[in-house]
Amino acid sequence: MKVVLLNAGSSSLKCSLVEGGRTTASAGFDWAGPATRYRFTGPDGVAKIDAISEREHGPAVRRFLADLVHQFGPGFRSEISAVGHRVVHGGAFTSSVRIDDAVRDRIASLGDLAPLHNPPSLRTLAAAEAELPGAVHVAVFDTAFHATLPPAAYTYPLPHTWTNEWGIRRFGFHGLSHDYCSGRTAEMLGKPVNELRAVICHLGHGCSASAFDRGRCVDTTMGFTPLDGLMMATRSGAVDPGIVLHVQERHGLSPADVERSLNRESGLLGVSGISADMREVLAAAESGHEAARLAVDMYARRVRQAIGAFAVTMGGIDALVFTAGVGENSAPVREAVCRGLECLGLQLDREANATARPDACISRGNSAGAILVVATREEVVLYREVLSVLDRLTGLFRSDRAGIG
Repeated sequence: MKVVLLNAGSSSLKCSLVEGGRTTASAGFDWAGPATRYRFTGPDGVAKIDAISEREHGPAVRRFLADLVHQFGPGFRSEISAVGHRVVHGGAFTSSVRIDDAVRDRIASLGDLAPLHNPPSLRTLAAAEAELPGAVHVAVFDTAFHATLPPAAYTYPLPHTWTNEWGIRRFGFHGLSHDYCSGRTAEMLGKPVNELRAVICHLGHGCSASAFDRGRCVDTTMGFTPLDGLMMATRSGAVDPGIVLHVQERHGLSPADVERSLNRESGLLGVSGISADMREVLAAAESGHEAARLAVDMYARRVRQAIGAFAVTMGGIDALVFTAGVGENSAPVREAVCRGLECLGLQLDREANATARPDACISRGNSAGAILVVATREEVVLYREVLSVLDRLTGLFRSDRAGIG
């Protein structure tokens, strides 16, 4: 069985072809910079990197599938059984589902709550359905992992009408990453997942932390939208809501102005005034740029605060996990975050941290909890969820497959 996995970001697309549980081809598109960087790895394992013209999700999907046809032959499209789509905001969805018109409409209705992510997912879906109309298309929601949040964690202290009638609540995001890392952490520690207490820090362009308490996510930093919580590359994270009212009333900003500023002009970019790329901000900070230094300090401080809060929420911590682009690759950020966590018994091994490559333990032997660097693999969870949906649709799936030939 051949399954295509599509993970749409705000300015990127990750693609995989999985056959019998083995990835036989993969690709990554990134157009955050002035040119689109495209990396394609075929069945021979050789990666080819090009600068290409495509800067949208639809053309990127078509390019990936065209390269697969070039690798596997003209009949390749008819051999795809299913396509898994990562969707950031699932709203009331608490599990993965087969995509139909009603599901597509509900994803679209949540676009204003995840404006950097749900619209790209829909563009990716439209292109994939046009190219692979005979496949089963499955939506896998980042919010689903956080469906185990208790009411005290997901309920906001707002009027009853807002929460009970309008559906305002904490959803949480980066669920595929947090899901994978919780299982991988238990594996690395040789500990049953239902006995693990871990704080998982997904630090990339977007950032979130979660409290994983013995098999369940019990808290997370992102909220009703992916804008809440930690300071991010261009997103502000948590701010006083009175600020939003103030800039609208006193400075004439429209809701669209505020949305753009909080989602695209804040975070590392807004504070440093230099870049949204942590590597560039760190380099500037090390050269004495005060605003860049402030940005790094604020970033680390907010992550550290979340770790402390979640450790207390769970009554202890067995593991602190760093993952995603910054978490996996930036030793200076990990060190800055861990500075002061000795009060929780967490002891960073600075030498191990400086040379760490995922998956690795970077804590001292006397640390009360392990500090780990884990390479997140969202595609593993995405593939697992696609198979789960196909299992639930066995009869229908066989019929669809028979129709493909």
